[in-house]
Amino acid sequence: MKALIAAIGLLWASASTANTYAAGQIWAYKTRTAEDGSLLKIQQVESDAALGPIYHISIIGVHLSNPHMRPELPHFPVSQGTLDNSVTKLVRSSAAFPDAAPGIDQWRAAKGGVFTITVAEIIDLVDQQTANVGN
Repeated sequence: MKALIAAIGLLWASASTANTYAAGQIWAYKTRTAEDGSLLKIQQVESDAALGPIYHISIIGVHLSNPHMRPELPHFPVSQGTLDNSVTKLVRSSAAFPDAAPGIDQWRAAKGGVFTITVAEIIDLVDQQTANVGN
């Protein structure tokens, strides 16, 4: 019985770490309505003693309410929890993603934090904050 319980524990532990994220991966994720084709790319991965693993992502195929905004978001630093709660499938794609390097540089200079909400919630925030920009 102890062996069975130990085996179940090992299976559960390996299932909870099933997603291994790496720079260059492109993922489908739980999108907002009408953004089914939207994808995210892990541009860079780093670790911080206080924040843990940090995933710098870019997102394409978003539909923001402001017509002056592009359908792409170049940089967001997110937690592993954000990816765990957002991504659905690793995909092969030759889609062009924006350059995240300037955003990563600004983030480092500002000693920024990370998002811990889902990717769809991040896009909602961006949509709300940019709704009247340029109008």
